[in-house]
Amino acid sequence: MKNERISTLTEQGVIAVLRKIPNDKIMQVAESLIAGGVNALELTVDTEDAFHTINKLKVSFEDRAIIGAGTVLDEVSAELALQSGAEFIVSPILNKSVIKKTLLHGKISIPGVLTPTEMVEAIKYGADIVKVFPASVYGPGFLKHMKGPLPNISIIPTGGINLDNAKDYISAGAVAIGAGGQLLDKKAINENNFERITELAKQYVEAVERAREEI
Repeated sequence: MKNERISTLTEQGVIAVLRKIPNDKIMQVAESLIAGGVNALELTVDTEDAFHTINKLKVSFEDRAIIGAGTVLDEVSAELALQSGAEFIVSPILNKSVIKKTLLHGKISIPGVLTPTEMVEAIKYGADIVKVFPASVYGPGFLKHMKGPLPNISIIPTGGINLDNAKDYISAGAVAIGAGGQLLDKKAINENNFERITELAKQYVEAVERAREEI
């Protein structure tokens, strides 16, 4: 069952990071992303009314997308997100208690790492996937080099991912990419131009698909 959820999470290769989207627009943004082929939505817990919104997204889109929580820094936030229905927990840091709490609920743990040592430690603690953050600091080449000695660790780069470099990260060995500001065009959202969000989602999914075909 958990392996199936992991497959769903990485299937399209794009995890949309919804950070501080206006409450009255979140559902439309989610609908637009899903319409564009993005089936993994990560709502950051620093968003207003985050836990209620996670539950709302889960109830509304459970049959079409996998819903998770991001920017989870501590065990309490993890517990609240999991109780709200989050299927995966993403952190910008490596926190053993957050990993253990997530695993206790049988959900997917994705802690943030940046060094080989942190990657190995995360897997030792039970993490399912690691999030390299901020990925743009070192670029796709870093992932490629890490996959040499650590081929069995699944990596999702996040931070600075855009349409110009998404393909490079997948080619370097990423199982998926986390995309935030470049995918969730704030101007388009403010102007209720949700068609733009759908179009961007399609472009990201297509970029990943092309990269995978060339590997």
